[in-house]
Order: sequence, then C-alpha cells, then structure tokens
Amino acid sequence: MLNRLFTFFTNRRASARAAAEQRDFQALEELAPVKGTVPPPAPPSEQPGNHTGLGEERSVICREAVLNREQRVAGYEFILRKGMRDRLHIPSRRIHHIYNEVVIRNLLHFSINKLLGHRQAFITVLDSFLANPLIDQLPGPGIVLTVMPLDAAGDTPDALGERVLALKQQGFQFALEECFEGRHFEMLAPHASHFIFRTAQRNPAETQKIADQISQRYRDAHLIARDLESFDDFELCRTLNFALFQGPFVTSREDWTDNRAGPQTLHICDLLNHLRRDAETTQLVELLKQDAMLSYRLLRYINSAAMGLRQTVTSIEHALVLIGRQNMYRWLTLLLFGSAQNSPYAAALQETALARGRFMELIGERAFAKAERDSLFITGLFSMLDRVLRMPLPEAIKPLHLAEWVEAALLRGEGPYAPFLDLAMACESSDQDRIEAAAASCGIEITDVNAKHFEALAWVQSVEY
Repeated sequence: MLNRLFTFFTNRRASARAAAEQRDFQALEELAPVKGTVPPPAPPSEQPGNHTGLGEERSVICREAVLNREQRVAGYEFILRKGMRDRLHIPSRRIHHIYNEVVIRNLLHFSINKLLGHRQAFITVLDSFLANPLIDQLPGPGIVLTVMPLDAAGDTPDALGERVLALKQQGFQFALEECFEGRHFEMLAPHASHFIFRTAQRNPAETQKIADQISQRYRDAHLIARDLESFDDFELCRTLNFALFQGPFVTSREDWTDNRAGPQTLHICDLLNHLRRDAETTQLVELLKQDAMLSYRLLRYINSAAMGLRQTVTSIEHALVLIGRQNMYRWLTLLLFGSAQNSPYAAALQETALARGRFMELIGERAFAKAERDSLFITGLFSMLDRVLRMPLPEAIKPLHLAEWVEAALLRGEGPYAPFLDLAMACESSDQDRIEAAAASCGIEITDVNAKHFEALAWVQSVEY
C-alpha cells in the first residue's frame, strides 16, 4: 500500500514537472522558434492538442561590441533579445538548449565566419550543449564559447573536459563568466582563454583581488569587463589589466554643450555643402587641394583594390569624376567620423553608426527610391555624430545644412525617415516589443530584421575609406 502511494505521488510530481516544462517549451517556441528544425517529440501525455511545430524564425539576434584596450572593436557577443533572456531563469536544460540552438542556427544561417573577419564572436552555451553537433558546424577559429553550468553548485560531467579538448583542436576558445571557484571552474579554467567579470556585481577592490588571482594563475588568459557604465569604469578596468571591455559606456551621452567642431570637421562639412548645392567640379577640386591629407586619402581610396581600376589615378579632378558626386558625398560622411581623432572609442562608434546607416538603407528598399535610401543612410550615420564629435547633436549637424526630412528625423523624431531610425535604434536596444512595434511602423516583417542586420554588419566589414 505504502509503495503504491509513494509511486502515485512520485509519478504525479514527475508529470507536473513535465507539464510545466512543456508549457515553458511552448512559450519559448512562440518567442524563439528554431529555424528549420523540429524539436524531439514529447511523450503523448505531454503533447498539447493543438501543437503545430516550430513556426517561422521570429527571434531577433542582438550583438554587443567587445572593445580592446585601444577602444577598437575586437569582437561581438551574440545573444537573443532581452525579453527572451529574461524568460530563461527556469531550471530546464532542454529550454536552455533550445535557446542555444536559436542563437547558433542564426549565426550559421547568416555565415558568421564571413561577418567576423579578424574579430571574435562570443557565444554563451550551457555546459551540456557542447555535445550538440551544431557546435561543430561553427568555424572554430574566432569563436569564443562561454560555458555556463545550469546549476553552479551541481556536478560537472567528466566528459566535458574531453569535449573541450576536442573543440580546442578545432580552433575554438573558451571563457568562464563569473565563475572563479568550484568544480566547474577547476575543470575548465585550465582551458579558458578568457575570464569574464560582471563589474557591477562587486566593488573595485574585490574586482582587483580576483583579477590578480586569475592573472597570476592563468597568465595567458584575457580578462573581460562587462556592464561598464562610464568611461571612468573603462579606465579603472584598464588599469587592472583587463584586455576587453563591454557595456553602455561606448554610446552614452555626456554634457558637451561648450564643445565646438575642429577645423578639419568644418572643412569636410564645407565640402559636403558644396556637393549638396551641385557646385562646379573646379570648385570642389580647389577645396580638396586646400587639405593635402584629404586629397591623399581620396587618391588612395580611388586607387584601392576595391575600385578595380586598371590605371593609377593621379589627378584630383579625375578622381572626382570617377567616384561620382553621390559616392563622394557618402565617402566624405565617413571621413567626418574620422575627423574627431581625440574622441574616445571613435572607431567603435563609427562602426556602429555605419551599421545603423546601412541597416536603415536596406530596410528602406521597398519604401524609397535610391536617392531617398541614401538619405536614410545619412540619417542613420549622423544620428551618432554627437557622440563622435562630442557635441550636442543640433550643434554637430548645424554646419551640414541637411535635407529637411533628415533633420526632422534626427532632431524631432518626425517625418518619413523617423520610423526607420527608430527601428535601427530599437534593434540595438534588444527590446523585442519596441522592435516589433517599430518594424510594423516601417511595414517590415520581423523575420527580415535579422537578415538586414547581418547584411549591414557584413557591409561594414568591407568598407574602405
């Protein structure tokens, strides 16, 4: 009798757990279906009556720049949008595995190896997910897998060490995040190339103590500081010998009321204004010749391998004719971002701004003609000009005399370009509700957002200027 009661209640609890996990799975399926796959079938007792399988991919993959000590982009962390991550606090290995599949299948679909170039991709996976054959489809070199245990206090499977060694032979690197002791740490730390610190979780003295211990024990490993809020936080972690840095400090705004544009910035603005007014080529040539470095860069650009010219161009006037006025305008806007040499993380800001502008241009293909899409690109690019020049945005764009709708979108969030700028900024915020609302305002399918974002990122890697 007692055995039957024990069996009854044990089975009941197991069924309840299975039903709860299936509900969680269904919720995850709706939020982030795995593209092109069907999950393993659940037992008949757990299958809902109206199960329709996994639908079309609707998950927005977000990325956050990882900067090196010179404040240049060294890589990206790829994650699902914030709303999805917030739902993954349930202790279900299957749910976490599906999360990992969503991220990795998207990266494979968009050929992550082509997007990275010399940069690294940081991907967080559950320890048991390393056995998944999807991992082997990633390119290996350039991929850093942050291995997380489902239960930090639980046992780490012995086979994990063997799998890590096998993946290291394929070129993968490994990281541990906020894991500095315990069985998981002892097993994986000798194989880790990176140790990740969530700097907001402890005071500087504690951070320094742990960082010193890790550096002394694993001298070849790199320390990564995440969640940095300000440039002061960045400087502090740099003095503690951190090698890589993440956080909102890159795009944060400060009080730049009294700052003014430098001579080179104003000279480029003058050239841009002459182009907009369709000035004579002779006028443009004379303006270019006033800046020897600008003339040199134009000739270097026109003679680059990307242009594919058979003969070397040595004339400024010839270069202007070949490049065309529209492309000249775009080239100068890129140089405008490079005119603020003393701006912290200018290179990272420029890369983000380029991706934003290109993304807006791509998502506007169905709504605007070619000339209008150029304006979308300029809108996205100049939306970060204040952070590059370290000036209030109205002051930064004032010398440019921009078109009416570009200025309306930048300063007032109005006009036909504003919804596209809002969508680009929403994608960077990783707020799924905002992304879906902005996409609807633009008439864009949410399934197109990832494709255009990755396409924009690939374009940025190819830009020469």
